[in-house]
Amino acid sequence: MDRTYKLKHLANKGKLAKVIQTVQGYRNTADIIAREQWKCFYEKSQSFNRRCDIERFKQTCQYQVVGTLDSFISNRQNDFVYNVHRSTLNDDTKHRMFTINKYVLWYNKHPLSVMFVTRREKKGNLSDVKEYVYTVKRGLTIEPEDLKLSRKVFNHILSKQRKPSFQHINMNLDNKVAVITEKMMDKAKTFDYWLRLSTFEKGNPVYMPVQSNEYFDGIAGNRRKFCQVNLNDKHEISISFIKEVPDHKKDYVPATDKICVDIGLVTAMATDKGDLFGRDFMDCLVHYDNRITPLAANRQRQGLPVRSPRYDRRVGELRDYLKNEINRLFNRIRERYLPAEIVVEKLDFRNLNLSRRMNRLLSRFGKACIVAKLKSMEEEFGIVTMYENPAYTSQQCSVCGYVDKSNRKSQSVFECKFCHSIIHADVNAPRNLMKRSFLPAPFPLYMSHANILRALTKCFLDSLSSTERKHHLRHSDAVSLLSANPYFTGDMAQLKGQ
Repeated sequence: MDRTYKLKHLANKGKLAKVIQTVQGYRNTADIIAREQWKCFYEKSQSFNRRCDIERFKQTCQYQVVGTLDSFISNRQNDFVYNVHRSTLNDDTKHRMFTINKYVLWYNKHPLSVMFVTRREKKGNLSDVKEYVYTVKRGLTIEPEDLKLSRKVFNHILSKQRKPSFQHINMNLDNKVAVITEKMMDKAKTFDYWLRLSTFEKGNPVYMPVQSNEYFDGIAGNRRKFCQVNLNDKHEISISFIKEVPDHKKDYVPATDKICVDIGLVTAMATDKGDLFGRDFMDCLVHYDNRITPLAANRQRQGLPVRSPRYDRRVGELRDYLKNEINRLFNRIRERYLPAEIVVEKLDFRNLNLSRRMNRLLSRFGKACIVAKLKSMEEEFGIVTMYENPAYTSQQCSVCGYVDKSNRKSQSVFECKFCHSIIHADVNAPRNLMKRSFLPAPFPLYMSHANILRALTKCFLDSLSSTERKHHLRHSDAVSLLSANPYFTGDMAQLKGQ
């Protein structure tokens, strides 16, 4: 498990000027490589290629570019599955669409009957090469019309997303172009490492002294032969080293099988156990909103760019607050319950009490912080993350399953119209998530709200008789209540003769 740590460098102005020139050249090279990769992707229907006979600095850059593009396409493949699942296509067409998506064949021009994909893989420096053969199910025919349809869907998805930009990327460098050596004993007193950084001028590297700190030295683990060099908007260079930190999976003993967490903005996190963490979260967000939004609006009125040192500083304070608060609360949940699995809803950060700019910042930073923390907990402790569809969790009663808009009296009060249970609204939602996670066929993330509502109302009507007896409700009162609820009108109500 690798972790990145920023260290202080002591390079002089002359060395920094060379490093800045190298970073700018690296970014320009990344743009050129990305254009070539996209050209092969569109015109030749080939996946991105990181293996090419080029000089070592460009090869390092190409590895980073291709890794970023592969990650981007992987996310778009997930979007493709989501969109096709929610479409009105028949099952056979969906199956062919998923096959095309799986093997990245959107831009293939020829029909396919049986496809063989061969991948060669070499581990380490071993000479033996293992060959894996993947086959599509025999008899499956993919016609040009299927390819055209998949291409149209994928182009639509790409039009909704910005392609990765490489104008602000870090330089992720291995020891081919960035060699880290420790200082010689009794030779240096103010720094601990030398970073020999190759430049685009052959035979003219830059030697940068780097100073360590107690925190980095105290981290258990081996330092990797890898570093990051970044250039920010203020033309400041920062250096980061990487350590291979041992995980705690062997020492971590779960005490709870599963815990559900509802992530919100009024209350930052609520669990199905009844915990309410971060009750002042919204107040803090409003404070940051009042500092960021008026500043941006004032600069726009003056015809100035929104970005400024003061604006960036305040956005940075918001980013740091979100990261620290999210990490702190997840750590509290882990320490208190020691879960083996965490169930969260599909994330959507929006609130009417915040400005549009603040909602955009939250969507950009908040989601990234949560996903990064959950991934870190999985790598370090082996805690699995499961995402559930959140549709109607705020309107459904976690006690009897009745769904009604008027169940939620206010932001914090949930009172069921059917069984009259009263519960905190932020606790009711994760309890619904917990119940859904145990269903034999849980609601997929791509399932539409209409289908989920139909499934919820059908399930409630199927158990209506037992629910009436359990909560001592007369059948006539139940009929009157359901008749006034638009969720139970039409075909749904007639399932039980309502």
